[in-house]
Amino acid sequence: MKKALARDLAAHIRRIDEELHLSPHELPGGAAARPLKKPAARRPAAAASAPASAPVPASSFGELEKEVKSCRRCALGSHRLNAVFGVGSPKARVMFVGEGPGFQEDHQGEPFVGRSGQLLDKILDTVLGLKRSEVYIANIVKCHPMVNPDNPESHGNDRPPSPEEIAVCRPYLERQIALIKPGCIVTLGSVATKVLLGVEEGISKIRGKWYVYPRNLFGGDADIKLLPTYHPAALLRNPKLKLDTWEDMKMLKSFLESEAGGGAGPMAG
Repeated sequence: MKKALARDLAAHIRRIDEELHLSPHELPGGAAARPLKKPAARRPAAAASAPASAPVPASSFGELEKEVKSCRRCALGSHRLNAVFGVGSPKARVMFVGEGPGFQEDHQGEPFVGRSGQLLDKILDTVLGLKRSEVYIANIVKCHPMVNPDNPESHGNDRPPSPEEIAVCRPYLERQIALIKPGCIVTLGSVATKVLLGVEEGISKIRGKWYVYPRNLFGGDADIKLLPTYHPAALLRNPKLKLDTWEDMKMLKSFLESEAGGGAGPMAG
């Protein structure tokens, strides 16, 4: 059943990619996530192979945001209060990706603004010395998945996005990544991690290691590193997970410092 679900999701993503005129790229269930076992080799820019066709969409960030806000490609767009595009610096070195907007995010139009967002801001400040304006924060889907979409004013109305909703919305995230060109991506929670890495393992088994994001969206001369960690909501439910998250964020801090200093990159933990 899991293989059939992965095939269905891949087919949906291919169809939507074609509609949005995106270049082909690997799909969930294709190449397995690759842990980074040694420092990433840096290739000279001149040696980087040029893509057959320019994969970066011509859209500016502003144009892409307008497109997301007018999107009605799935039922989520018909019931949301606000599309939640993302927040932060379009030139961020690190991008955080969560699952989808909740009640507060739907009402305010910004990701991670509830209790989970407050905790994420605290983690950014305490461990990394960064503000949300210095990173970029987005979600797999841009609209609030609700159990009862006819009642957006109801609390406790959240649900995970369906494979179809993920497939429809994912190209928007891909285009954000292509425009931002982050040095690394941090996935927050199991859903974001499974979608971006195409794996079935839960977050507790896969966190604590660096992975290579298995696609080259913009013909750059370096892979995108990906670090899975717990969603802030999980830390609120189980404070014991904070220690593991602290270790993950220290790995991220070391990576950012090595990049700033011209280091070779992170090792797998």
